[in-house]
Amino acid sequence: MCLMAFDWQPDATTGHCLTLLGNRDEFHARATTGLCRWPDTALCGGRDLVAGGGWLVMHRAGALATLTNVRQLDRPSHAATISRGQLVTAAVRQAVANASTLSLGDWLEALSAGETVMARLAADSPEHCEPLSLSALDWCNLLVCDGRTLWRLHHGPDGSQLIRLLPGLHSLSNGHPDNEWPKQRRLRQRLAALKASAVMHDDDACLGILQDGWRPPTAQLPATGLALEREALLSSPFITSPEYGTRAATLVRWQRDDKRASLTLHERRFSPQGQCVAHRKAVSHLQEEATRGWQLS
Repeated sequence: MCLMAFDWQPDATTGHCLTLLGNRDEFHARATTGLCRWPDTALCGGRDLVAGGGWLVMHRAGALATLTNVRQLDRPSHAATISRGQLVTAAVRQAVANASTLSLGDWLEALSAGETVMARLAADSPEHCEPLSLSALDWCNLLVCDGRTLWRLHHGPDGSQLIRLLPGLHSLSNGHPDNEWPKQRRLRQRLAALKASAVMHDDDACLGILQDGWRPPTAQLPATGLALEREALLSSPFITSPEYGTRAATLVRWQRDDKRASLTLHERRFSPQGQCVAHRKAVSHLQEEATRGWQLS
């Protein structure tokens, strides 16, 4: 993902404990698969067919992981040996109870401290563990949720930072999490307005605020090492251009009602002209093992 805003309410006994909206920006020529069940059937989300992994992935047992890249082209970076998308799949598997001897928090703490951890990276062999450290990855912001805790891990040119997020409205883009970019702030504010208007239950209303071509004034553009014209193009929440732009918009709902819980993923995919060309929805009910699994429509 390249932009997201989310409402985190872990203490909610009914309704949504997590509502997340996000846009994925990418080169239109890059080979990907839209929202789908993964080969191991436990995971659901889009798949990167070039380097592996995904940008937002959910586990049917109740876990979510997603990330943004960190764009700071005027700072030297090391050569990555593992795709950031594989960090997403490893993190979402780690978030599932009993995935390993380390809790999710301890696993992320070790990563943030520069240690090497064991991780389930491969989609075709989810039980096989490989060593993983942040030094093997390009810069990124990782978000991981197990339904009880929501963690944000920043890996960037000035080091790493791990935070357990408090309840409330948050946003994330391609910079340091403490430096809110204009499009981040705009999406978070629009999500807040949507929540206040009591139409958060409407998928079309939620996904609609992601298709926003607004641009901030030039003086407010972040400085990431890009030419000004390119920086301006990428400053929109929704990017439209022939080669690179917003390819998918995703809505996540993690809902609890009494003793029932469900996960919902709703994705829209877009053409280079910014037209919606496909949409798909996936639901997993968590209350009973026998009925747990991704139902796609």
